Amino acid sequence: MSYTKPLDMLIVALPVLDLQYPPAGPAILKGCLQNAGYTAQTLDFNMELLRLCGSKERFYQVQYNFENVSTDVLDSKDPVIAFFDKDHDLIRQWVDLCIEQIVRIKPRWLALSVFTYKSHKAALLLLAEIRRRKIKQQISMGGRGASAFALGPDHSEFKHKIINYFGPYPQKNFGQTMQEYGLIDKLIEGDGEQAIIDLVKDDMPDRVMANVADIDLESVPFVDFGDYNLKGYDFVNEPILPITGSKGCVRKCRFCDIPVLWPKYKWRSGKHIAEEMIHLYNKHGVRKFYLTDSLVNGSLKAFTDFTKTLAKYNTANPDKSLKWVGQYITRKMSPALNDEYYDRLKASGGEGLTIGVESGSDAVREHMKKQFRTVDVDHEIAEFDKRGIVCVLLFFSCYPTETWQDFLDTADMLMRYRKYCANGTVYKLTLGTPYTHHPDTPLWLIQDEIGLESEEGSDILWRLKSNPDLTFYERVRRRLILQEVTTALKLPMSRNTPELNQLTDSLRLHGKKIKRYFGKKEPIETLPDHYDLTPYDNLLMPLDLQEQCHEIMQNNKRDTVRILLQHQEIKDDIKFDNDSYTNLKQLLLDI
Repeated sequence: MSYTKPLDMLIVALPVLDLQYPPAGPAILKGCLQNAGYTAQTLDFNMELLRLCGSKERFYQVQYNFENVSTDVLDSKDPVIAFFDKDHDLIRQWVDLCIEQIVRIKPRWLALSVFTYKSHKAALLLLAEIRRRKIKQQISMGGRGASAFALGPDHSEFKHKIINYFGPYPQKNFGQTMQEYGLIDKLIEGDGEQAIIDLVKDDMPDRVMANVADIDLESVPFVDFGDYNLKGYDFVNEPILPITGSKGCVRKCRFCDIPVLWPKYKWRSGKHIAEEMIHLYNKHGVRKFYLTDSLVNGSLKAFTDFTKTLAKYNTANPDKSLKWVGQYITRKMSPALNDEYYDRLKASGGEGLTIGVESGSDAVREHMKKQFRTVDVDHEIAEFDKRGIVCVLLFFSCYPTETWQDFLDTADMLMRYRKYCANGTVYKLTLGTPYTHHPDTPLWLIQDEIGLESEEGSDILWRLKSNPDLTFYERVRRRLILQEVTTALKLPMSRNTPELNQLTDSLRLHGKKIKRYFGKKEPIETLPDHYDLTPYDNLLMPLDLQEQCHEIMQNNKRDTVRILLQHQEIKDDIKFDNDSYTNLKQLLLDI
């Protein structure tokens, strides 16, 4: 009689995740467990949802149901009906398929990897269905999203759905709430590389806050993507794998929660990161890597080591050269950032460097503690341009101190950088959503000191006493104006649909609270599109900005053709979303 030892742990990734690369979290934990002598397997349930949907377009439609609060209030014991408005049959197929695989594998432990709040509804549905079917299974949960409040920005609305289904609400984060309801047995908050081993050894308490300071990153085994069907991901142009070189951040930007999640910045040597990339290339044949770090160049010493190692490898192996993308900070100009630095950055395969510019205003960035000026960004992008180093620029408007002139500075930067979009140096940009206010960030901790008022339980109901005109209505107006500017200039924008839909949901779901907090909306002026800059008849864009856009378009007609050609054959989410813009603008005007 043969006997097969049960799998120690099945680690699953949950919708909704990016389709462009496999999830790293489960693959990292699998490597840790196997290195410690345990058996582990990973499954990506996000890709199972894509497979059931049959197409990306259908996936994005269904995705909306997983990311947002359902508006119907139905007293049903079926969690699909209770928590989702639409696509019930497909979502039920998804959860049935997930549970079938779990029951078939019969792991000692099922671990749910919750990357962000966008995976909360999927996790809740899976857990509720396991309980409803009375399946005996030890379950743990971890991931950054486990420490967020249920459904993030829509928490105050979503918790009523949870109460209606599960009963009294414990007023705790998502992972702790699931534990209070008895839906999970163990909860790992923080970095789980060591805690996951303690868990399968039966040497972990029911809840642990893992500390990155206790982890030697160079002792963590290389990530193991062996269980994933890598050909199934919707790679942009070529396959890409995520790896992690550091945790935390050297900066403490006032709006950011990274210092809360990782109080101490930890990194491994650049040589070690390069060795992992070479290992994964040899194993999977993938030559491009996404560094998931908050910053790839947080430690200038480690970054120099990294670029030197990869530049040397790429020079010696031109037919096996590697490329990488990641989040990158602009630093103040200094002798260290010389020609050799940028030449080496190019030779290392660096491309698609994502830079959080945030604002075109020095005054705003100074208050944010970004530690660089507009002149530093101008200089760096000019150096990138000389060498063909591609970058992605991230913006968001309406930081609490943002004046109208600060806003115009951002619009001006977008106009000035159009030439870099035309030659491909700026591959794409995001306009983001207006500033949202979150607990325990540096700005939260000084809010009383600077006169920033906020309402508990909401990230949009805030107001700076010294800048009272920046109401939520004004924030939406400014975001729409930036949309009009970028649409007029044909700039390559990304992530517009989810950003605009999030603002639409905020106005639709929280309209009464917004009106109570800010008072009645002042009339918002619309103007004709005097120069036929956009597909829209009427604009929120003031006439002086329309004139600036018109002058740029008239004087640089060749750039328009070049921008459109840059993205003609590229498989990415760059597009002009007219429907979401129109819906949000009309909702704002009608309130």
